[in-house]
Amino acid sequence: MKSLRTLPVQTRRDAWVEINLGAIEANARAIRKVVPPSVALMAVVKADAYGHGSAMVLNTLGASGVSMAGVASMDEAIHIRESGIKLPILVIGVVPDWSVQYASDYDIQLTIFAPHHVESLRKAYQQDKKPFKVHIKVDTGMHRIGIGWEKALNFIRECQTLPFLQVEGVFTHLADSHDEALTQPQLARWHTLCQQLDPLPRFVHIANSGHALNPAAWEAQTPNTLARLGIAFFGYGNHPQQEGIKLQPAMSLKARIIHVQTVGPNTGVSYSHTYHTPAAGETRIATVPLGYADGVPRILSGRIHGLIGGKQVPQVGRITMDQMMFDVSAIPDAQVGDIITLIGRSDARQPQTAIWLDDWASKASTIEYELMCALRVRLPKTYTR
Repeated sequence: MKSLRTLPVQTRRDAWVEINLGAIEANARAIRKVVPPSVALMAVVKADAYGHGSAMVLNTLGASGVSMAGVASMDEAIHIRESGIKLPILVIGVVPDWSVQYASDYDIQLTIFAPHHVESLRKAYQQDKKPFKVHIKVDTGMHRIGIGWEKALNFIRECQTLPFLQVEGVFTHLADSHDEALTQPQLARWHTLCQQLDPLPRFVHIANSGHALNPAAWEAQTPNTLARLGIAFFGYGNHPQQEGIKLQPAMSLKARIIHVQTVGPNTGVSYSHTYHTPAAGETRIATVPLGYADGVPRILSGRIHGLIGGKQVPQVGRITMDQMMFDVSAIPDAQVGDIITLIGRSDARQPQTAIWLDDWASKASTIEYELMCALRVRLPKTYTR
């Protein structure tokens, strides 16, 4: 029997996200086969680990060789620390000047890249004389946040001389690690900057999931002592040039049937009757308590299917806020309480019938990241191995 581990919060819904921690462990092992042993691993667990549950994920990854966590905000960092995670935590995003003292209170590393960041840390240092651990963000072409690469050298050197700063790292972010034309100029700027830095900080990092999973990236000897990976730990983000490494999606989405009805031919289903049953015969319609408020995009209405025991059942009619319907006519014995798998594999004997988020992303013209984050809003999570 498959072991099941739940969060302290009780599940009182017939719809849930299921996270396979064994898959996350396997992905960590696969990643380590590509990333050189000398390069440390950071697990980026923004947005509650992209909907996978940051505390549970970090406990698993910490035991799998990951040495640091990355988050987007101070709130996320504090939540992780209060969950009992002892790993070093870096806030990759901007922390408001008025909240920097929390970094000292919770042993959190900060990203800085502007003079006002330095000044806010100078003032906070006066309270307990405890230096702040920082990573300096350099903008090499993403043009989101960071100090421009033309000005970065002097800024970094100055920060390295200040008694209230402990410069742990410098880093940048690639605009599209799968696009060589965009990536090469950034790599060149990064290489030039790092050559001029003496001493280099402990952590020099540019590799995200896509870059880190490209073996050619490590052959090029680009300055990099820390790889920041997020989505790869959860089974997505394979680099086009990657060979021999198979990542396993860790997230499944499941719901129990709450109602089954038999309707006649040419019958409208759901809002506005955008779907009608076939013109001949009867159709069995099953309803599950899952909708767009749970993160299933409404644009997928009528474009996806679920699985019952490895057999496909089409979703029909518009996806509503809290419910959606499936045509289960092909499964005459489908009944209330049966599980429909929307993402994942419902029958290990038929792995070819599995549904993964990249399929949904393609149909919804979006990316797996967005779908993962949306599914975290109100769905309870269970954990398996």
